[in-house]
Amino acid sequence: MNWLINDPIVPVFASLFLALILAAAAIPKIRNADEFQGVVANYRLLPSFMVVPFAKLLPWLELGSAIALLVPPMREVAAWVAAGLFMMFAMALAINVGRGRTYIDCGCVRRPASVSRIGMFHVMRALALAAVSLFIANVPVNLSVMTLESVLMGVAAAAMFAMLYLAADVIVGLPEARAKKS
Repeated sequence: MNWLINDPIVPVFASLFLALILAAAAIPKIRNADEFQGVVANYRLLPSFMVVPFAKLLPWLELGSAIALLVPPMREVAAWVAAGLFMMFAMALAINVGRGRTYIDCGCVRRPASVSRIGMFHVMRALALAAVSLFIANVPVNLSVMTLESVLMGVAAAAMFAMLYLAADVIVGLPEARAKKS
């Protein structure tokens, strides 16, 4: 476990991965703001007067955190903000799953005519992303000891892991996959 803390590429990889996930979540929400307001309202957790401001602010917090994760002096604060967002999201998901409201769109990564539903997979995924955020917030990065090769490997690994993450989100949302499970 010591290599997680001692290898400088691990927190860089984690920061890049999280930045990609946050940006991939934020940009479609900003582009489809009206649709995202409906997703927020459908969670039925906020009073109606809070839905629009929350739906407008959340994607910008996600995008700001994504960018700040890539700026060394802002990385720790951005990671704490991301951890808070992911924990809040996990709680919102868990409340709705507990209520039996699994037929709603999670709003995680928006795509046209999204058919995704929520479940414990989404809750656990949000908690895992919160754990990655907490790791980033608590492990310092020493950029001076990193080689170009390790940076390139970290960038490639972060991009690959982010693509796998996003592919899993799409697969979980496919109606055929859910129909075969039933």
